[in-house]
Amino acid sequence: MLQIALGIAIGFHTLLVLSVIPPYWWYMTGIIVSVVIYYYCRNHFLFWFSISAFLAALSAEQYLKKVDDVPLNRTNLTINVRVSAVLNENIPNTYFEAVVIDAHSPSNRAGLSLSSSHHLLILWHDAPVLKQGQIWQLPVKLSRIVGRINQAGFDAERHAVSRNIHGRAVVRVSGSNIPVLISNYITWRQQLFDRVTQLTNNMPYQAYLLALAFGERSGLDKDDWVKLRDSGTAHLLAISGLHIALAMLLGWVIGVKLKLLLPQKTLFIWTPMITGLTVALIYAWLAGLTIPTIRALFMCLIIASLKTTGAYWRHWQVLLVTLSLSLLLAPFAIYSASFWLSFYAVAVLVLFSVGQRYFPLAKIPHRTLSTTHLHDSFLQLVKIQCWLLVLMLPIQWLWFGGISFAAPVANLFAVPWVSFITVPFVLMAVMTLWLPVLSGILWQCANWSLFPIVEGIAWLEGAWYGLSTSYQPLLWSVIVIVLGATLLPIKRFKWLYLSILFLSVMGILKPSKKPLQWQIMVLDVGHGLAVIIHKAGRAILYDTGNRWQENVVAESTILPVLENIGIKQLDYLVISHDDSDHAGGKTLISEKFSPQYRYSSNYNDAGYLPCIKGQTWNWQGLRFTVQWPMQQVSRARNPHSCVVRVQTENQQGPSLLLTGDIDAIAELMLVKYTPRLTADIVLVPHHGSKTSSTNTFLDHVKPSLALVSTGWIFNSWNLPSKTVKERYQQRNIQWLSTGRVGQITINVDDESYQVRTQRSMTATQWYRPKWL
Repeated sequence: MLQIALGIAIGFHTLLVLSVIPPYWWYMTGIIVSVVIYYYCRNHFLFWFSISAFLAALSAEQYLKKVDDVPLNRTNLTINVRVSAVLNENIPNTYFEAVVIDAHSPSNRAGLSLSSSHHLLILWHDAPVLKQGQIWQLPVKLSRIVGRINQAGFDAERHAVSRNIHGRAVVRVSGSNIPVLISNYITWRQQLFDRVTQLTNNMPYQAYLLALAFGERSGLDKDDWVKLRDSGTAHLLAISGLHIALAMLLGWVIGVKLKLLLPQKTLFIWTPMITGLTVALIYAWLAGLTIPTIRALFMCLIIASLKTTGAYWRHWQVLLVTLSLSLLLAPFAIYSASFWLSFYAVAVLVLFSVGQRYFPLAKIPHRTLSTTHLHDSFLQLVKIQCWLLVLMLPIQWLWFGGISFAAPVANLFAVPWVSFITVPFVLMAVMTLWLPVLSGILWQCANWSLFPIVEGIAWLEGAWYGLSTSYQPLLWSVIVIVLGATLLPIKRFKWLYLSILFLSVMGILKPSKKPLQWQIMVLDVGHGLAVIIHKAGRAILYDTGNRWQENVVAESTILPVLENIGIKQLDYLVISHDDSDHAGGKTLISEKFSPQYRYSSNYNDAGYLPCIKGQTWNWQGLRFTVQWPMQQVSRARNPHSCVVRVQTENQQGPSLLLTGDIDAIAELMLVKYTPRLTADIVLVPHHGSKTSSTNTFLDHVKPSLALVSTGWIFNSWNLPSKTVKERYQQRNIQWLSTGRVGQITINVDDESYQVRTQRSMTATQWYRPKWL
């Protein structure tokens, strides 16, 4: 069993290292070889590894085929879709997931084939109240999902594959093309959700109750998420293994009582297990059968079977088999944070039990609960929280870029309180929905029980600490020390620890390589601009990306990257001009990173220094010289963009020219008033628009590298212009676009520069759009 489960688990994890899907004959060869090895050596591992690796590749191939069915360019279509997600009628539904029923194009586009196996993410502004199960006919613009790829921040492409979503559709209402409701069928889950929503409408913690009952968290606002993140308690609102286990326990108790009323036959020995799994399955169904709930169901099934039959498995065997079953059911779960958090947390608890040689609380007698026993139990809980804090560091850092140091304290009280008080009230409230008066009372009790938790975690706001990549060696050192001290006691292995200490000291004392001079990071912010100049743990930001309605691209892209490189405060913030795609995030950036100096060519910006020709400042051996505009204006448009040249103070080595959105006239004036202006690296003006990058400008500046910040190739503005791109290429100027290659990072030293792009160096997974 161990070899089979391990082979399946590792086989599916091969998806994490694939850049392309290998040919099937590779897998067929592996399967044949593993069969031969099994025949002679009776080794199950290789056989099941090759089988599961083949199944993983087959799943990936099928996913890519469905993605290929989606038009490459934004295409006008009329599609019939079924709403697949539970939606809250009290919250405007802008984004929702749907399953395609059929699709047709007005132009009868050849090769278009969308079926019920295609899942779409749909954007519908001003949408009516939508319900799970409804079927709508929608006029849309359909396209593939292409995300912004940076070294940190939200990854739309990974999120899409983790949710098994194949494309994106934007509802376009015009003339006779209007959405039509074809079927108003509403699923039972949505009906139950609506009933609970009505019962809890006047309760202050309704959003938390809906999250605990249905796993639907759209009611939580940004402030709620900040509190949950900073306190390390966000996992409590994801219906996790502990919640499903409580439901299983409740059903088990019901089954035990029921068995007493039934004839004492061998057949009815399974009654507690059946009732327990039934209650757990219903709760998991209410939560949408997410990855954590499926994992918990498998684990409950295995443990209940072992309990009923009297068989014995070790804890890590239960976890390994559960992992294998989960991956067989949902291979792409390995790309979701919930998968790693749920399994990794259980693995830490199993490791803790191995280190302690018994499960926490296992030595507490059932007969009495003295003060000593309570004290021992409390110490065990404290140890568990400390272990989770330390050993969960890698997962927290990889997925969220930081950690909450308040998590052990918050979870020490919040986990048992929510699990043993709030969740039972929620379960009983759901089970009594057919008695509205009783259910309403239970919902009110659950709401009151959340008061000390929600109000308590508010005091922990600000306890979140972002971890930069520079902390990675220290991070793994702490993990190794904790594991080593537990599993390999220092008294027994003192010479091993002394050897490690000696090697570590020698590594620290070893002369380091030549330090990096400075770094240019052109972030992938879609249509917009954000450039970070980074040196020795300090940074300058040029422009802040776009914003629309309540969304700010700086929050999902710029902030995570700055935190990833360890920036807590900006030295300078330069805003080229007032257009939203350049200045959309300046307020957020100013609040989060408190720049010491801020520059703008708009004299209406309070607190900003004038960004006009002649202004210079030195920063860590670099000289920043403003080349344009000649004077400040009341409303800085494209021609008034702040143009800055960057080079070392001694004017040696590669130089950079930041151009904003200057147009052809501004370029000619710039060349006229700065006849000796040159630059090795130039930011292509105005995202490669036809109104900029004149021949005169290029011949004068003579760059060797051109960087253009724009959305992917099929963007609404058709930028960059093919004519402009050819103009650069005719002069043998290397051309790089963030829309194609993602974040562009340039390491500059005294003599040269090295370029690396995110899509060619890091984001190379098989599901990335290779046509970019």
